[in-house]
Amino acid sequence: MGQQTTTESIESLLASVQEHVDDPELSFKLRTARQKVVLCDDRLNEYEKALDNAEIDQQTLENLRQLGYLN
Repeated sequence: MGQQTTTESIESLLASVQEHVDDPELSFKLRTARQKVVLCDDRLNEYEKALDNAEIDQQTLENLRQLGYLN
């Protein structure tokens, strides 16, 4: 099995905490946080696809990688 992405790791951590929470309000907040992590991951994937289709020069791409915006 491959290494988890950051969002998969965060979602997994939140899920494990949610399993141990008895307070319905806290459980709701954790579930909401997990949903937002998935949403952020979906949006990030869309942005990466858009960048893949954009005509960006190699220097700009390298700068974005060094800044952590691209893998």
